[in-house]
Amino acid sequence: MSPEASRKAITYAEVRLGVHDVHQEAITARNGLDECLTRMAELRDSRRTWEATMLDREMELSADERGKHADASDAWLGRHLKVVFHNDSVLTDARHQLNAIVSDLEGTEYDRSVIEADLKIAVARMTELGGYLQYLAAVKLSTNIITAP
Repeated sequence: MSPEASRKAITYAEVRLGVHDVHQEAITARNGLDECLTRMAELRDSRRTWEATMLDREMELSADERGKHADASDAWLGRHLKVVFHNDSVLTDARHQLNAIVSDLEGTEYDRSVIEADLKIAVARMTELGGYLQYLAAVKLSTNIITAP
């Protein structure tokens, strides 16, 4: 193959088929997926921290209320604790924080699924282009063999 033909083939692959663009899209999607997964891990850690904070506060309140109402029945104390938990400002703030974190986590999970789909499309496109370029190379090779003296 002459240098002129090689340059034409490379230009065709790069400009018309967009081989480098597809590759760059795949790398961008992969980097976005990495960032998304890191964000999800951070949100999960934060969620666990807030859940632990809530459990610790509930245990504190339960112990305090059990001490204040030692002679109360378990059924009454259970109902009373629900009210105490609901009225506690620390638990209310923790619930709001936890709800915000869970909302962010769900949004990030949706983003992850979109990025994964973009990555699959880019990889499929790269595979398709690879097969097409192999086909073009085989056609060119067979043309050279047929025209050889």
